Amino acid sequence: MSMSAGFSRKTPFHSEEMPLSSGNSRFSPKNLRKRRIIDDDAPKQSLSNPAARKYFQRAKRLRTPKIAGLSLPVSRMIEVLDHKSLQELLQAVVNTHPEVAQTISKIAPRPTLKEAVDLMKLKADDIIAHLPYKCDTESDYSYIRIKPYLTEFLHTLSDFILNLLPPMELNLLHACQTLDVITCLMHNLPNFTNNEFQYTRATAYEQIANLWFIVLAHHNGDDAAEPTEDANAMHNVESLIEFAKTLEELDLVKKLEKHNEISHGKFQKVEDYVKAALDAYEQMNRSLNGSGSIFNDLITVDYSNYSISARTSH
Repeated sequence: MSMSAGFSRKTPFHSEEMPLSSGNSRFSPKNLRKRRIIDDDAPKQSLSNPAARKYFQRAKRLRTPKIAGLSLPVSRMIEVLDHKSLQELLQAVVNTHPEVAQTISKIAPRPTLKEAVDLMKLKADDIIAHLPYKCDTESDYSYIRIKPYLTEFLHTLSDFILNLLPPMELNLLHACQTLDVITCLMHNLPNFTNNEFQYTRATAYEQIANLWFIVLAHHNGDDAAEPTEDANAMHNVESLIEFAKTLEELDLVKKLEKHNEISHGKFQKVEDYVKAALDAYEQMNRSLNGSGSIFNDLITVDYSNYSISARTSH
């Protein structure tokens, strides 16, 4: 008996009843390729339908139109900027186009006394804020640390002082109030032992005192030209009265005495000038109340000792 009797080598996919033939199999490569071609052609055939074409055309017409982006208007850009950013932007514009500075100077509002004082105090506070913690406040190291802020502070004072001189400032009260604040800010600076600082502060005191004198002399009429023959003496009287009342309202003698004491005599000439003006005012009052002629006894004080030319000739 043969070993293979009763057994047949058949598999589910290889049987005598179902012979494998590549010619009539539906999974042959040829049939698969043909089916793929048919599937690819199906959408194209569907577009041949009028209803389908109408749908795709309508969808194409309803497509959202393209809109290009735009930058913000300049007015809106300025509106969203904070104070510091706006300041930096404006400074950049001036640096790029220097001719704009003149236009800004013409149309910008004049700063108020409070605004000017607040800015100068802010610059002075920057000096104190940058002093080192673990070091002598008046040492050379401390001075080096704050020197850039001191320079900025002095430049700020200089700008506002020059803005107080005639013809920029015609209000004596406003000018004296600002000069008083500036002088007090100089007093409040740390007394650095550095020789450079000592020289800088002494020079600043001299310049501030001289500017006090220029402002006061201008409003007292001492820097005016010689009076003409038809000059109105009564106008001179009215000017002196107004000048003296402003000095008294400010209590300027007491303030200048304090400034002179702290600065070690830098304001002595200004103090003497104000006292002489008030003495002239008192003498005028006595003349008005007496029987003598007001125009003969009006002013006997010699202001030549306090004139700008006399100060610069020494």
